[in-house]
Amino acid sequence: MSFDDLPPQTPINPNADRYAETCLRLSREVAENSRCVLDVAYGPDYWQKIDIYLPKEPVSKPLPVLMFFHGGNFTHGYKEWCGFMAPAITAFPAIFISVSYRLAPHTSYKEIIGDAFASLAYVQAHIGEHGGDPSRIFIGGHSAGAQTVAHMALRHDARRAAGIPDDGIKGVLPISGSYSRRLADLEADESLRAGADVPDSPIETATRTFAPFYVTWGGKEKEQVQRDGMAFVEALRAVGQPVEYHAFEEDDHFSIHLNTANPEDIWTQKVRQWMLA
Repeated sequence: MSFDDLPPQTPINPNADRYAETCLRLSREVAENSRCVLDVAYGPDYWQKIDIYLPKEPVSKPLPVLMFFHGGNFTHGYKEWCGFMAPAITAFPAIFISVSYRLAPHTSYKEIIGDAFASLAYVQAHIGEHGGDPSRIFIGGHSAGAQTVAHMALRHDARRAAGIPDDGIKGVLPISGSYSRRLADLEADESLRAGADVPDSPIETATRTFAPFYVTWGGKEKEQVQRDGMAFVEALRAVGQPVEYHAFEEDDHFSIHLNTANPEDIWTQKVRQWMLA
């Protein structure tokens, strides 16, 4: 993968397509002017790769790490959508990692979450080679990526099966997720669909986990995203899980993500607070 050789994807809708073009343009500029290691494979598939962004100057002590998962409804998107976020994060100082993963319908939703765990296991094993601290890894994501990181934190058996300890995630930072959506209901293969009585969405599977959550969404998003954001916060609170939240009243589904590039953005400031604690 590279900015000049991304496999073409079908249009989504005009607003999403403009957002995607903006993300790619900004991220290309960042990659061309950053200290970074691109297209690091964590698995054998073309899509199983990460981009690692490092502070401008080497730092002597091990750094905290933020892994970020792009959106795109699990059917679209590239890790190159998120590189624009890197300068605000690496300035903490910290390491920023943008993750790509296989996409539906060419793979199952179960395998998409499996890719997320595989990328985290790879980063834990290898980020020390780049100056990162494997014991201080935070995960975040936008839209479908938000749902992904929620599953990573809440699906304890799957996380442990991937070799990730209970304290392997230090914080969860989902942006604009649809937390009532059941992955099993989206599967094209009927054999992978769980029964309606089997908890499958993040709201249904909310439980206590080691990592605190910071859940955010925009005030100008679709009603479901706003409703799901608050419902997810309440579901986490109901089981005693530490969670903070913020609704960005003036943001829509795309501006809320683009604004994370601003070092003064409330989301970015919260990430800095958590990562440097």
